[in-house]
Amino acid sequence: MSDLTKFSDGASILQQVDVSDIFKNLALGIAEAQQKLDDNSIAQAIKLAETQINGVSLLELGFAPVFYAFQYADISASINLKMALKEALEFGFGLDLQIAKNKGYSEDTHNFLSEDSYSETTEEYKASRQMNFRANEKNSVKINNKFVKQSEALEAKSRIEKFKHDIITQASVEQVYEDIQSKKLTNNNSRGVDIWIDNGFIRLEESLHYKKDAVGILKIGSYSPTTLVDVNGSGADFTVTTNLITTLDAADHPDVLGGGQLYGVSKDGKVYQYDNVNSVWAPILSTIYFPYNSDEVTMTKDLKTGPNDNSVAGYPPGVVANKNHSDHGLVHKVLRLIHNYDPESSITITGMTDPKGGNNPKNQSLAKRRAENLKSYIFGSTAPVNVKIDSVTNDPGNSNLEQRYAAIELDSDYLIFIDGNVTEDATPVKSSTGPNKFVYADVNTTEPFHKLDAKYGSAVLFYNLDEAFSEVVEHVSSKIESHSYEFKDGQHYFLEDESIVKFTLLTNLTEEISIEHDDESSSSGTEVSNSFLTSKTKNEKSILNDSVSNRSQDSSFALGASVDFRMSRQFEMSMEGNAAMSARLVAVPAPQDFVGFLRTVYVSGE
Repeated sequence: MSDLTKFSDGASILQQVDVSDIFKNLALGIAEAQQKLDDNSIAQAIKLAETQINGVSLLELGFAPVFYAFQYADISASINLKMALKEALEFGFGLDLQIAKNKGYSEDTHNFLSEDSYSETTEEYKASRQMNFRANEKNSVKINNKFVKQSEALEAKSRIEKFKHDIITQASVEQVYEDIQSKKLTNNNSRGVDIWIDNGFIRLEESLHYKKDAVGILKIGSYSPTTLVDVNGSGADFTVTTNLITTLDAADHPDVLGGGQLYGVSKDGKVYQYDNVNSVWAPILSTIYFPYNSDEVTMTKDLKTGPNDNSVAGYPPGVVANKNHSDHGLVHKVLRLIHNYDPESSITITGMTDPKGGNNPKNQSLAKRRAENLKSYIFGSTAPVNVKIDSVTNDPGNSNLEQRYAAIELDSDYLIFIDGNVTEDATPVKSSTGPNKFVYADVNTTEPFHKLDAKYGSAVLFYNLDEAFSEVVEHVSSKIESHSYEFKDGQHYFLEDESIVKFTLLTNLTEEISIEHDDESSSSGTEVSNSFLTSKTKNEKSILNDSVSNRSQDSSFALGASVDFRMSRQFEMSMEGNAAMSARLVAVPAPQDFVGFLRTVYVSGE
């Protein structure tokens, strides 16, 4: 089909159309219908003969069966063949791979675009649409007749977040989910440097033990029986007993800490840090709260955005001034330290929505998405961290900030020692059979706690100089030059320019989401080769073929009542058809011989 360049070539397709099956099936269908009509009339005649009133049959009383016959049957059909020279912008799940390549899309990208990540959610909306583009493109898009433009001033994460927010607020779209394709991060043996992939972004952060001298992680599986703990290998320093708080108090001793730092982590996700002013251990909750109808993990944006949020008295624990706690960054560093150095740790993130909307697939998907986004935000999208959703009430109610959350649970309590007197000789050792043991204890000697050692795609990221963390960031920037960079909320974000951003738009405000895009010029007015593509998703009136395996060179996919042929030379052919059938039935008297026979059998026979 890619060699099709003339209308005469396309018209030759019509010569290959076999219409004999249409007429054959019509004739057989009429014959079968006629047989069933005759069988029904005969049965009615016998019933009239057998049914009596005061000994006289209905047949004798003048009732006669009616027979029906097809007087005529017509069928008509028309086919229109259209051909146009244009750029194929509409993308379906069955899009020919050749066209994807013409847009610069690889087979891996084609597979990424074909994934339907929100099937359980899209069915709950009247309309949905997918929109895809490269990360370095500053797109201006007309959605539902409203122009939405990506900011020229913002980079990386902020630009995509604002674009997503503007679509929701300006274009009659209720929900927007984004997925970003990225290269893989492998061979990650970094120490003191946290590096991971967060939904397509490379995240970089100074670890809790960056450029520190020692680290110890004590895992507490049980408080009974008591366990003697030796931090530096010179004899018992404190006892694990009763609960986490009393154990923290026992461990908070100059001989134990030696000027170092001590953190406690509870099973319910609280991170304890010593409050020097009040001389108590103050918990910081790991629970993250979300704006209404949003799955975005945010530390600085307002959270009370629901229609009834203002009626909620106060704020949930950990929420200050209508924003998530400013110390969440510390909590996440502690959790990553446990996840990175205790391979047997079990971490579960639970997502939840408020009761507005009830317990439906849309709310369940949003709850799951919140948990998955928090997992990706802290640990990376591929981390072995469990994700689940909490029960959503069946009775719709008001929006409630306190129930829009993602919470973290662990299977054990932990004590974390940074610097101080902790050594690799700390006991009980990792091989201990007891429930309490040091799962990690090390001193910065041959392997520094300021080493970056990972591979991102084909780029080798290695840096172990004793410098400020800003030097690590500069090193990464020099190795992956084709990335935009942004420092946001204390985090370092990198986004590959050529990565594909996939937006899924959902709404109940309209029956269809219209998307138009200017493919002729960029925001600077220069002509570009744009990668922008859109597709309709499965729950719309025009259903696209979602078979990823259908990638033959002559690939086509069904679109409503037409068949669209997509060709590598950007020719588009469509074949539209319609058909009509009509048939007339007439009533005819029953055959006289048949009626006479019935009278003989059922009347004379009496």
